[in-house]
Amino acid sequence: MEGMLMRLDPFALVAAVCFWGFLPWAQRLDPDLPRWLRRVAWCFLMTGPVLAVAGPGLGSALLAAPAVIFAVWLLVHGVRRYLATDQAALSLRLLGMLAAAGPLVAAAAWVWSRYDRHFAGFPEPLATLTTVHFSMAFGVLPLAMSALEASLRPSRWRGVGIFVFVLAAPATAFCFALRSSPMVPGLAEVGCAAAMAAGFLVWAAGLPPRTARWPLVFLMPGIFLGAGYTVATGLGWRYLTIPEMAVLHGLLNLTGSLLLVSRAPALRPVAPPVPDLRVPVTTCSAAEAVFVDDHRQDIGPWSPDAFARIRGVLLAYRFYPDEVMVRRTQFEDEGRALRVGDRLGLGLFLPSLPGLPPFLLPAVVEVHVVEDAEDLVRLGYRTTRRHYGRGEWLAEARREGDRMVLQVRCHIRPSRWFVWFGLPVYRRFQLGAFRAGLSHLRRLA
Repeated sequence: MEGMLMRLDPFALVAAVCFWGFLPWAQRLDPDLPRWLRRVAWCFLMTGPVLAVAGPGLGSALLAAPAVIFAVWLLVHGVRRYLATDQAALSLRLLGMLAAAGPLVAAAAWVWSRYDRHFAGFPEPLATLTTVHFSMAFGVLPLAMSALEASLRPSRWRGVGIFVFVLAAPATAFCFALRSSPMVPGLAEVGCAAAMAAGFLVWAAGLPPRTARWPLVFLMPGIFLGAGYTVATGLGWRYLTIPEMAVLHGLLNLTGSLLLVSRAPALRPVAPPVPDLRVPVTTCSAAEAVFVDDHRQDIGPWSPDAFARIRGVLLAYRFYPDEVMVRRTQFEDEGRALRVGDRLGLGLFLPSLPGLPPFLLPAVVEVHVVEDAEDLVRLGYRTTRRHYGRGEWLAEARREGDRMVLQVRCHIRPSRWFVWFGLPVYRRFQLGAFRAGLSHLRRLA
């Protein structure tokens, strides 16, 4: 027992508590993140005492390896929220992505420091403290900031502060990883650290009175102690030692971040967008489109009852089943029938990692064709600027003899960088969505 206590690594205990305790607890601010992921993460908290007394090696690295899996799930979930909140301020979306990406570096540092007590060329205790730093300053803190900011009225100055903080934080980490001397920061890192602290100050100064008073009492000196350490060390001035910084700077930031999480409201759940009338229409011709489709399918024998069901589905724009697309409509919000000029808010689902909610691609479209006759129904829309593509879509169900025929004509040109980047994947899911809609109508018929 005495030998184990002699080898006890207090920094490893703190790192385990921050990564497996505080980081999962902070995720409660995101109602879309499955609870099971947080609960599973807490189970690994018990590995902290084991790794705090275990020596370096492959066995310790394997015991720490689940941290990377947890961090990857957080990152993918952060990308989901980034894509689904396309109308939010860019600074706020990037702040959320910082909170999703920071834990991945923390996990890598945790695994590698358990393997050989080093990370990115840095010895202990910096290697293990990287897990603490990226779990809290680049994970918990930006998540709490984004939750608090999303609940407030937009402010240009707070947006500027967030933008500077978001850009300077990873830039500081990047310069830290590229130090020519592990213990001496360069001038670029000094400037980035000062900018990060200044960005946080501008954001905090723009908060309404009493919104986050007590968290800021701890965070303001903690963040400026960190920036001061980088500046002083880079300029060769005497400053606090690393253990002293771990106690003062670390405890202040830890306390402030946890207080901010406890006071911040939860983020809004990801949902299909509001059918906003202010978004301008942006479409393209079939000649300009990347994909042009004309699907004609027999959906069953003709009968007035079957046609009435198909008619009701098309005029409510429920062509796609709920597991493929969700929507919010202007005509339902106003309690009336669909008409030309109405807007639809759409959310196309794409699969994500196992256990996570699917990605949601938001879109707003404008109805430009509505036709309802005895044996024919048509619905068509064109895209707006808030869509992952530009083009038009038209569905028609009609009677041909004793059969019902569905014809869907559409053309589209991607309008988002991620769609261009994953064009073959997007095409696969586009065609899959049509097949799901066709099967849905055939079941109704």
